[in-house]
Amino acid sequence: MPRLARVCTLLLAGLAPVLCGCGTQTRPPLRLADWLSYNAVRKVAAITVIPAYNRSYQGFNLNGYAKGEVDVIVPVNWAVTVRCLNTGLDGRHSCAIVRGPNATHPALARASSPDPLHGLAHGQSASFSFFTKEPAVYRIASLVPGQQQSGMWDVLEITGSGLPRVILLRRLP
Repeated sequence: MPRLARVCTLLLAGLAPVLCGCGTQTRPPLRLADWLSYNAVRKVAAITVIPAYNRSYQGFNLNGYAKGEVDVIVPVNWAVTVRCLNTGLDGRHSCAIVRGPNATHPALARASSPDPLHGLAHGQSASFSFFTKEPAVYRIASLVPGQQQSGMWDVLEITGSGLPRVILLRRLP
């Protein structure tokens, strides 16, 4: 019987990380198709952003991607709503449309979740909207200090024509 107990103990010890969701495995990133929805007739687009979606990049990611891996493309003259869902890993995170690396404030008026430097508490969500007036390249980022610098950003591109889409620019190691 002691041998059976030892085998059961080893088996349970090996399965514990899997059963509790611990360990090195991380859930896959949000499918690119789930980042964006739109209505071409009304010219409205909605972008879903979940900061710290999984453990990729030590949790410094948006929907599981980081460091400009993803480009969300929206044409000019569209209304865009960003839904920021802080439902990933624990911690405070924000969502903002910024220009340039290490920006500390939104590039467009009201283009951020409330109090972007302090972020939303875990479990909270917020939305903000803006209108695309001219072609430009922005970043979708968390403005909580240190998060953007750690890679918590991806690209938002406003183009002259076409339909909204999300593309994978590159896969980082």
